[in-house]
Amino acid sequence: MARSCDYSEISHQPNADDFGALKQKITDLEARIEGRRSDLGWHDPIRSVSTSKSPTSTTDLTLSQDGSTFPPMFFLDAEVFQESSTKIIKPVIPVPTEVANTLGTSILDIQDVVDRYFANIHTWLPVVSKKRMELNLSNPSLELSLELSLLLLAMKLIIQIPSGDSQSVRSPLYALTKRYFAMVESAGIISNQTLQANILISAYEIGHAIYPAAYLTTGHSARLGHALGLNDRQNAPQIHKKKAAAWAEVEEVRRTWWAVMLLDRYVNLGSQGHPLATDDPARKDMLPADDAMWDAGEMTTSEPLYVSSPTNVRAGAFARTCQATHLLGRLIRLLNDNLLEAPARFTEAIQLHRTIQALANLVPADVQRSPEQFGTSIALCYSSLIHLSDPFACTESNRGDHTVEETEMQGIAIAGMRNAADDVFSFSQLLRRSMTQNPSSISPLVGDCLYMAAATYAWIVHETGSREVAESYHSLKNVLEIMSCRWAVGAQYLVILKKAQETLYPQTPLLLRSFEN
Repeated sequence: MARSCDYSEISHQPNADDFGALKQKITDLEARIEGRRSDLGWHDPIRSVSTSKSPTSTTDLTLSQDGSTFPPMFFLDAEVFQESSTKIIKPVIPVPTEVANTLGTSILDIQDVVDRYFANIHTWLPVVSKKRMELNLSNPSLELSLELSLLLLAMKLIIQIPSGDSQSVRSPLYALTKRYFAMVESAGIISNQTLQANILISAYEIGHAIYPAAYLTTGHSARLGHALGLNDRQNAPQIHKKKAAAWAEVEEVRRTWWAVMLLDRYVNLGSQGHPLATDDPARKDMLPADDAMWDAGEMTTSEPLYVSSPTNVRAGAFARTCQATHLLGRLIRLLNDNLLEAPARFTEAIQLHRTIQALANLVPADVQRSPEQFGTSIALCYSSLIHLSDPFACTESNRGDHTVEETEMQGIAIAGMRNAADDVFSFSQLLRRSMTQNPSSISPLVGDCLYMAAATYAWIVHETGSREVAESYHSLKNVLEIMSCRWAVGAQYLVILKKAQETLYPQTPLLLRSFEN
């Protein structure tokens, strides 16, 4: 298992924390013994940790008198916490009956949720270790902890496809998952699994345009990652003092933090002026390893990929998404920067456009092969190109002094908007086929580039009256309609397109309708 052997022990006088830890272990052991069944088999009901305790109410997910045992010292004086022998003791709280019943009564029910999750969501958001989850579920005496049950509940939520009106996305399962997360967090339980659950909740809210919850939940993921020290494993205070030794576990933690950065940047795309909740990765921060090898639990022997690695270095699907995430972060910071002098601003914009375009030119072959896996990365590239070009295409929004750099960037932006929109149109035709064949595996993060390209086409129709562009506009709208069958955000983009035409280009709706007819 590639773990270093360490049998050393530090001798010290037992303190109150040690006695507390021993008491908790005894309580947990007694609960396990009392709840164990000698004839436990594969089809038997899953047991929650500490089943000897009274189950939590099915309607009120509140903490029992056990409360939180999280030591305030970690936040009040992290240095003392790190140097002392203080340990974080997880409270012994049973999984609420309502949660257990929602997950199912047997391992087969949970296995069905997990299988559908890895077949669909995992293709574009591979942050949960498939191999480690398989090992957990293959344990014949599996007991559901609060953290694992929360993650499984979030998995069940994100694979759910709401039907009916727009309120169906705020389903009872969504409400239960949010309440359960609040309960687990208030118990002082912070771990990689709770962060992963919050990421899945955030992705669900982004995909179904549940705002402001999506924006706030995404920011909360950043706070959880900071608390865990994932933003800087070497220098930030670490809640869990014992470092992960298994390669698959280290890789899972790395991917989890990249997912936080991904959603943080994506949720800020349409609301420029809001600061990011996460810093940019360092130049030597590693990108995710090969997806297939990680899924199989095999340690990769290939050279590590860094953020500073050239975009043309061969990389896996999620590594490409993370490269696009890094560039998207640079874009948002550039657009939000009101202090950078004009020449430096235009030079940075020109260089950033070239870098994003280089990555966008590299991915299409992979997208043709697997749009479910590589679609997110190229969609982020196209979104970045249009968002970058939009403010620089107009002299009034350039905030420059008509310098050489400004003129060059304006030319790049004007051509870049149309070129990126055309690339999105070609990409959308591939998405249409993919969504028709397997709608469950489509990434909601492709929605912004479809919307931005459609908005660009609407502007071009307003300026030129082009029938060809109008036809492309209607085609993109159709893809958004198809997407809305899986993710409600597609329908919201259509509403915004209509409102933008009525507000910004009053004549455009008439032109577009005439071309449609």
